Amino acid sequence: MLKRDISTTNILIASAGGMIGSGWLFSPFISAQMAGSNALISWVIAALFMLFIALPLCELGTMFPVSGGMSNYPTFTHGQEVGFLFAWTSWLSYVVMTPIEIQAILQYSSHFFPALIVNDPTTLKLSGYGYLVAIGIMFFVVILNSYGIKMLAECNKYASIIKFALPSIAIVTLLHSAPSMANVSIHLGDKTSWANIFAALSAGGVVFAFTGFQNGLILAGEVKNPQRNIPIAILGAVLIGFILYFMLQLSFIVAMPQKYLANGWSALSYPGDSGPLVGLTLLLGLGVVATLLMIDAAFSPFGTTLVYTAATSRIVYGMALNHHLPKVFLKVNRHKIPYITLYANFLVGVFSFLPFPGWQKLVAFLSSASILSYSIGPICLLAMRKLQPETHRPFKLSGHLFFSHLAFYICNLMLYWCGFSILWKLDVALLVGLFIAITYHGKSLFTPNYPLYWFVFYMVSLLIVSYLGTFGGIGILHFPLDLVCLLPLSILTLYLSQRVLSSDTHKEIICEVDASPA
Repeated sequence: MLKRDISTTNILIASAGGMIGSGWLFSPFISAQMAGSNALISWVIAALFMLFIALPLCELGTMFPVSGGMSNYPTFTHGQEVGFLFAWTSWLSYVVMTPIEIQAILQYSSHFFPALIVNDPTTLKLSGYGYLVAIGIMFFVVILNSYGIKMLAECNKYASIIKFALPSIAIVTLLHSAPSMANVSIHLGDKTSWANIFAALSAGGVVFAFTGFQNGLILAGEVKNPQRNIPIAILGAVLIGFILYFMLQLSFIVAMPQKYLANGWSALSYPGDSGPLVGLTLLLGLGVVATLLMIDAAFSPFGTTLVYTAATSRIVYGMALNHHLPKVFLKVNRHKIPYITLYANFLVGVFSFLPFPGWQKLVAFLSSASILSYSIGPICLLAMRKLQPETHRPFKLSGHLFFSHLAFYICNLMLYWCGFSILWKLDVALLVGLFIAITYHGKSLFTPNYPLYWFVFYMVSLLIVSYLGTFGGIGILHFPLDLVCLLPLSILTLYLSQRVLSSDTHKEIICEVDASPA
């Protein structure tokens, strides 16, 4: 049994702090290159999308305040096979986040310690010394997580104060240094502008920057008064993250010297743009701020690793709780922390540091896995309204049919905007998970009424639309017809996902979970 030691403040900070990692250091620059000052619209759309996605999760999170969060919900509603596959997706989107953040720490630290990296013209690689340091940092984070969630939450609270303070200082100083608002010029009258806005939203790191708002769900089993605190954490984190990122994007745009915009935003380049915000502050003569940002560039990702290491271990704990993994992963230490899951994820993280080609492109892949995991909300909310219509809901979403369909459509839009080159890789990863699920549960894929049919239809159909579309596809479906085609596909997929529900299977699983040491 995990202890409920996390307060309102700490769970809000864990959710909001999980969003402030290495993303803020790069996304303003990349999204500005892709969409110019229209990138501001990308942030507004992303925030609205995330709020709509969060609403179904708030109802489910208060109904089932269990560790592992939304990775558990599909098991409750659709059974072991679908539950395993969505839990697999959630785990994929989390387990490599800690290595990515640690790699960002070492990338910025290499300005002071060049021996951490190997000079390679094609990609950034850690040196042998850098790998040892990376593994050491990861192990230190695991040790911190092993000593109790209350201690972790307190450490993260103070780390997050610095994480929010220094970007705020950057915003104020950049706005103060900006000669005018002349760089802001919003153009929404043509298809190309909107296509660039959507591309920046997915490939520009905007959606990736919001990853982490759902940490309040994953730590739900250890939250005091979850009925009240979980909605505060989820919705509050999205709003806090939006304000910070929007202002950071605005300050970056208005402070950019005109001479670097002579060839347009798409050709934006300036000295030091490998660390965009630090480079800009140096151009403006803000040496003190640049130094602070250099320090925070190492500090912010470290705070994020604290949260993600804890969250990832709870996903594995939840998978074991739902009989997806062996019971050994349910073991807790004297601090009531699932320590076996911590060390298992640590080993996976160590292998994630291997310098295979295209490693940095995994950020886009992880974004797609996160977006797919968000679709759990609308699918499972509709299912729970059907399976447990009379159950008390501390947070009950009004207009659940409309908001569930809207949230699911939003998820599909963002998946589509990730591009065909990312979606086919996501499908391959899901096939691996599907193979594991079938092998683990000893069932044939072709069993009549197999509960995964609708999911296979969903992913194949989405991949076909992506292939025919303009975001990395062959361009037969032009914007905005491609977005229109996704609407009936979303409605049909939601309908099919509800056709396979079984009240008997649901009752059996709930009884098993109630009897487990959660």
